[in-house]
Parts: sequence; structure tokens; C-alpha cells
Amino acid sequence: MRPVTRTLSMMVLLFAFQGAQATSAPSDSQLNAIARMGELNGIALQCRFLDQMRRIKQVLIKNLPKQRALGAWFEEKTHESFMDFMKKDSACPGLIEFDRDLDTAAKQVEEAFSS
Repeated sequence: MRPVTRTLSMMVLLFAFQGAQATSAPSDSQLNAIARMGELNGIALQCRFLDQMRRIKQVLIKNLPKQRALGAWFEEKTHESFMDFMKKDSACPGLIEFDRDLDTAAKQVEEAFSS
């Protein structure tokens, strides 16, 4: 995604949060943690890592507030990752490496939303 488009997407997301009642805008660390999970989900989709896709969704369901904009951000990052993987004709990582990356990303989500 081009920097201008990414900035516009981020602004729209932040305005959506600010317009919601009793909802505060997500922090950069929260958005980054969700984006990382979306990136991993896009790879998991490409590589057919079904158990890991389930785990990603479980981590998000457990830790994120139930806000449509957060889910939309995750889906956008998943789509970007999925398309980037295809465009670059990337090779699937090994499961051990992927699980290690997923463990790290899950901890980041938990830390970002633990308040």
C-alpha cells in the first residue's frame, strides 16, 4: 500500500473510533499489534496453516474490544499480506518459525490491550 493510501486508511480508522461513543481511539501499539496479526493471517491463509489461523482469531477475540473498526483493520492487513505474498511469490515459512512469530505477535496483542 502506498504511504498516502495507508495514511488515509489510518485517518479513516481513527475518525471512526473518535466518532464512537464510549470508545477511545486505538494507540499506535494497538494498531501495530493488530496489523502484525493480520500479516501473519495472510501468510497462514496462503500456506494453509489452519490451526494457526484459528489461533490468530482466538487471540483477537480474547483480547480486542468488540469494535468493527478493529476487525476492519485486521481484515485490511490480512488482505495486504495475502496479496503481497502472491505478488512476491513467497515461500511458506516452516511451522516452527511461524509458530514462534505467532507467539511473539500474540504477546504483543495481549500487552497492547491489557488495561
